[in-house]
Amino acid sequence: MNVIMVCESAMVSGGAEKVAVEEAIELSKRGVRVGYIAANNEAAQELKDAGVDVLLLDTKSFFEETDRNAKIQKLFFNAGIEPDLQKFLAGYAPSETVVHLHTFRLKLSGVVAHISQKLGYPTVVHCHDYTPVCPTSLLYDHRMQANCERRPMSLSCITCECQNQSWKYKVPKLTSFFWNQSVWRINRRAKGLIHISQLEKATINNRTGRPLAAFHVSPIGETKAGERIKSEANQSFLFIGRLTTEKGVQAFLASATKAGVPAVVVGDGPLADKLKEQFPAARFTGWIGKEQIAEELSQARALVVPSVWRETLCLSVIDAMQAGVPCLVSENVGAKEYISEGESGIVFAEGQLTEAIQRCQDDAFVTNLSEKAFQVFLDRPPTIQRHVDGLMEIYDACLEKTA
Repeated sequence: MNVIMVCESAMVSGGAEKVAVEEAIELSKRGVRVGYIAANNEAAQELKDAGVDVLLLDTKSFFEETDRNAKIQKLFFNAGIEPDLQKFLAGYAPSETVVHLHTFRLKLSGVVAHISQKLGYPTVVHCHDYTPVCPTSLLYDHRMQANCERRPMSLSCITCECQNQSWKYKVPKLTSFFWNQSVWRINRRAKGLIHISQLEKATINNRTGRPLAAFHVSPIGETKAGERIKSEANQSFLFIGRLTTEKGVQAFLASATKAGVPAVVVGDGPLADKLKEQFPAARFTGWIGKEQIAEELSQARALVVPSVWRETLCLSVIDAMQAGVPCLVSENVGAKEYISEGESGIVFAEGQLTEAIQRCQDDAFVTNLSEKAFQVFLDRPPTIQRHVDGLMEIYDACLEKTA
């Protein structure tokens, strides 16, 4: 068996890249021949050490391109990478190779999936976000302050400004989405979609017209199994993420202030300056490294994930629970399926965050949440090995369907 990972970056720069890199390394350890196609000019040293065959296509997205002709071309697909792509694929037999699509729409473009499928390589699409069914992947209507229920590419979808940005940012995404879905039919020609949560799966199925072949993989945790963090002895409530309206950080800080509890914000983004001025008592760390995040978790009474638009999963919830830190999670977050309400965490609806934080001022209640959260992953820890076990079954099924 051969597997080719397709991801915008071969460096760990976000959740999707982290998953793709770790999968490639673990597969290589198991004797699988692994290729990796990326759109940047550098690969993680761990990929090189694992013997992964990396194709680096140092290319620009539509938004980064300065040449007018190239910019127009990239409205539809990235034609410049075709020769290198075809040459790379030629080294892998289609009957023995699965192409695993992580992220590709911004820089690589749908041409990677299109060529792979045209040449007979079975492909699977990993649903890190909602781009398989939504041009912007937001699935959130800022005008109505509600989750978007529009049919993708319908007139109401096209005319809705859902990004809080000018139209010059949405038009390229609409064009790319139409090309990928209507012209190349990437989803339909794939062997299936790899889902990471029930919320994400249901959301995507509701927007595809008919369910596509569905696969599911377990999450990958960050921390190693160890002693439970005694969250009941801590006081601070923690937020980790980009400081944008969609992430709900402002609601978190307002609720923490109202409840009179210390708030810590890990991350950065366009709202940073405004929030620092509005909530001077909160502590803002900016983006910090993995070890520092683990340290912040060890000092947290609870992790708060207040997203107002749908999150496919949110790995920070898995990491926190695995360490014994209770999570207060919006009903818009896919990781809510790992939480038993009031037992291993709290799942709250809009307007209920302050109440959820106030409930967590009871030490006995937090102790129970912490112990139950820790237990959820104690017997079946979310390891990369278990995750790749599931992938191997998916790849086998794809190759069997092709034979």
